Amino acid sequence: MPARLASLSFFFPALNEEAHVRAIVDEALAVLPRFAEDLEVTVVDDGSTDRTGAIADEAAARDPRVRVIHHGRRRGYGGAIRSGLLAAKDDWIFYTDGDRQFALEDLGRLIEASGDADAVVGYRIKRADPVRRRFVAWVYNRLIRLLFGGGWRDVDCAFKLFRRDVFARVPLARVRSNGAFFSPELLITLRHSGMRIRQVGVRHFPRTAGEEKGATPRVIARAIRDLFVLRARFWSGRAS
Repeated sequence: MPARLASLSFFFPALNEEAHVRAIVDEALAVLPRFAEDLEVTVVDDGSTDRTGAIADEAAARDPRVRVIHHGRRRGYGGAIRSGLLAAKDDWIFYTDGDRQFALEDLGRLIEASGDADAVVGYRIKRADPVRRRFVAWVYNRLIRLLFGGGWRDVDCAFKLFRRDVFARVPLARVRSNGAFFSPELLITLRHSGMRIRQVGVRHFPRTAGEEKGATPRVIARAIRDLFVLRARFWSGRAS
């Protein structure tokens, strides 16, 4: 059992995840107190058109540790993560996705590796996604390593732990993307700014309900565009 954190802000973005949102909140309230003295759980409802927002509000009404951020219209995956990071109040910030493909108890693996790190990010030991999505991710990760270095194993793994003061030292305004490239751009920007980042293997499970949203041609094209925009900013010296 790793040492407990003094305080932890946990959040997850949710877009039309009515089949999962209640279960994630319940899992968080059951599991995460093992790892932190104080806990807050935030659902970021990114303009859902199903009952995601209503179910999240019901969970918040039952437990004062739970709150909900509603986006009146969709801001994109990166926009939802940005909202969660900006709203976090505790010493440590942890987030994952709203599709229940990770086990929250694996946070212990990240805490064990935290030490003097500014951030600890997961990589999927065995990715439980369809072949097409795994291939896209393989190409994407290698392209990012080619253009930016850093030895990233899984830039898009949605299982990340940060010290909150990192974002005082490296303001989120320096991360421009609000789409799927947000997570890679965040990690690249933090490392470029001298932050200490460790990578730890975590388990990954198949999606059991709902539709995947991160590998459509439009999402991929926008992420590739944002990737080359960031590379151009680095070359021109405008990334700081």
